[in-house]
Amino acid sequence: MAKFLVFGAGFVAEPLVEYLLRRSDNTVTVVSHILEEAQALANKFPGVDAVQADVTNQAQIEPLIADYDLVVSLVPATLHAVIAKAAIAQGKNMVTASYESPAMRELKQDALDAGVTILNEIGLDPGIDHLSAMKIIDQAHADNEKVISFVSWCGGLPSPEANDNPLGYKFSWAPKGVLLALLNDALFLHNGKVERVVAKELLKWAKPLQANGLNLEGYPNRDSTGYQEIYGIPEAENIIRGTFRYSGFCEIIQAAKDLSLLDAESEVPTGNTIWTDYVCQINGVDNFDALKTRVSESAWRGLGWIGCFSEKATGDFAGPIDAFCNLLVQKLNYHEDQVDMVLLQHKFEIEKADGSRYHIASTLQEFGQVGGYSAMSKTVGYPAAIACQLIADGIIDRKGIILPMTKDIYLPILELLEKEGVTCEEELREYKPEFLSELAS
Repeated sequence: MAKFLVFGAGFVAEPLVEYLLRRSDNTVTVVSHILEEAQALANKFPGVDAVQADVTNQAQIEPLIADYDLVVSLVPATLHAVIAKAAIAQGKNMVTASYESPAMRELKQDALDAGVTILNEIGLDPGIDHLSAMKIIDQAHADNEKVISFVSWCGGLPSPEANDNPLGYKFSWAPKGVLLALLNDALFLHNGKVERVVAKELLKWAKPLQANGLNLEGYPNRDSTGYQEIYGIPEAENIIRGTFRYSGFCEIIQAAKDLSLLDAESEVPTGNTIWTDYVCQINGVDNFDALKTRVSESAWRGLGWIGCFSEKATGDFAGPIDAFCNLLVQKLNYHEDQVDMVLLQHKFEIEKADGSRYHIASTLQEFGQVGGYSAMSKTVGYPAAIACQLIADGIIDRKGIILPMTKDIYLPILELLEKEGVTCEEELREYKPEFLSELAS
C-alpha cells in the first residue's frame, strides 16, 4: 500500500493517476492551485481526493505532504524546488518529469541527509529518451565497444492524418513554452569540437530528416555537450539532441521571428488594433508590403494562413509573443477525430574492438487515441507513474537527487513500459556515413 500526492491536474496527470490506481491498495490525492481543476481529475476515478494548495508556499504544502508516502510534481518546473524542499523536510520521496534544474541540484546533500529519493527527468523527453539511450550505451561498453556518435531527435506532432496545416503542428496546451524554447542558443559536439548555434539562427540550421517514412526536419536543443558526461560516453565525437518537426515548421516560425512576432521582451502592447497594423508597428514600417521582402514567399503564405496579416482584431495583449500565441491556439488545435503522435529516434555510430563500425537506430512511435489519452500524456504520465510505484515498492532505492541513467532504474521501467505497449524498436544497420546525414557540414 502506498499513498501518493500528485501536484498538478493537467493532461499528463490522468494516465499517471490511472496507472497508480491499478493497485487497489494505493490511494491518490490530486492538488492544484485551482480546486475545480483538481476536482475535475479526481471525479474521473473512485476514491481520489482533490485539494487546493499554493505550491509556491512551502509552509502550506509541507504539512499536507506529511500524510503521504510519495510526492509527484507535475507543475511547471520552476516550482519543483519548493515542493522538493517540503518533501525533504518531511522525509518523503518525490518524482518529477522535468529536467533537473540548478535549484534542484542544490538540494542533493539535503536529500541524501534525509535519506529520500527524488527522481527527476522521468517522462518522455526527458525520460524515455534516457532509458533507451543508456540501455544501448551500457551494452556497447559491456561489449568493449565505443560510442563514436550519438544523435537523438524527439517531437510531439500531429499524426500524419492530422497534419493539415502549413506548419505541420498543433497544440493541445499553451504554445508559449514551445516558442520560448526557440529563443535559446544551442550547443552540440561535432567532430570532437563544440559548435554553437545562436538563437537567431536556430531554425535556419534545421536539417531535413526522415524517420519511419515521414519527411521531417530537426533543430538542436540547448546544450547537448553535457551528455558526454551524463551518458558516460567521453569517447563520443558527435552528440546532438534535438527536436523533430514536419517540413515547413522551421521556415514559417523563423519568419515569425524575423518579423518580431516571437519578441518576448517587447513592450509594444497590441491595444486591440488589427493584425496588419500591429505587424507594421512592431517592425517599425509604414508600408505593409515592405515586409514581404524580409521572408520567403512560402513563409509569408504560412503566416498569412495563421492570420498575422489579416484585418482581424489582435485582442488586448502585452506584447507580440502573447498575441501570436493567441493566434496559434485558435488555428492549430486538434479536432475531435484527430490524434497526436510522439516520435523519438536515437541514432548511434558504434566502433567495435577491431575498429570496424556499425549503426543502431532506436525508434519509438506512439499515437494518441480518439477519446482516450494523447500520445504525449501517455508517454510522460506512464514512465513517471511506473517510477513512483517502483520507488514505493523499494525496487528503486537509490537516495538523493537522482536521474534515470543507471541500470537499476532504467531496466525495470523499460520492462514495465513494454507491458503498456510503449517500446523503442532497435535496428542494427550496416555502417554508412550517410546514415548520420545531420552531421554533414
